[in-house]
Amino acid sequence: NTPAAALLRIFSDHSFHRSGICIAGEDDAVADAVFEIAAGARDGINLASPEHSGNHHHIGAVDLLPFSPLGEATLEEAAAVARTVGERMGRELGMSVILYGAAHESNRSLVSVRKQTNFFQRGQEGHGTDAVQSGIAPDFGPAKPAEGHGITLCGATPYVVNYNLMLDTADVSIAKQISKLIRGSSEGGLTGVQAMGYLKGTSRTGEYVAEVACNLTEPMKQGGNAEAVLERVSELALGKGVHVAKSYATNPLPSELEAWRMAGGPERIPPFDWRVAPGDQ
Repeated sequence: NTPAAALLRIFSDHSFHRSGICIAGEDDAVADAVFEIAAGARDGINLASPEHSGNHHHIGAVDLLPFSPLGEATLEEAAAVARTVGERMGRELGMSVILYGAAHESNRSLVSVRKQTNFFQRGQEGHGTDAVQSGIAPDFGPAKPAEGHGITLCGATPYVVNYNLMLDTADVSIAKQISKLIRGSSEGGLTGVQAMGYLKGTSRTGEYVAEVACNLTEPMKQGGNAEAVLERVSELALGKGVHVAKSYATNPLPSELEAWRMAGGPERIPPFDWRVAPGDQ
């Protein structure tokens, strides 16, 4: 109900026990709306409880708050919103917050921050029972994160698309091999693509499939968009005797955001779009 902020999409994933929420609008309105969501998550999620276990890597009940400019907004404006929300979460909610991207003076990357926490050791292949740990001191909130809600990473970058490809195999080593080959940091990799292989649960208890999970950091470029990723992953998968069963983006594509903005933006609040991962009901 915050004026001038629109809830555009919720994407929920049962096996990951995780939802992504996309909000757009004027900076102050987005900051207020995100803060209220964080407050609700702090009160409603307890990472120490068995009820909130999932097989997606994570270190926080509010795990990630990425702010990005849309339209004529600037990256520095997005960074200011990130710092405002992070500071309020620390001061008013007692939540530990680490800044990244343009929100931090060093412009440190999300990946580099995650590597200095135990993010990659929590939530996959039976791991995740250890307490949240970080080699970086929080920028806001308690130096020692609360057991129940952990650490929130809060930052500002150009818009990133989360794009995942499910393979018709449970062999996660294949997904990891493909992920390494398509990363932008690899020789012959795709522009701006960050990728890793996951095991993902299906609607059948105890059944898993391998998934190539990607962050497309330059989704408007021909060599780094979803189409290019799908083509390359399909080719590599076929070479290993498997196929891409399904692919999906968890957040709106840049073209969808631009269409919403051109249709009136915050002045035209559409019914929000609630989606689930393939196979979830």
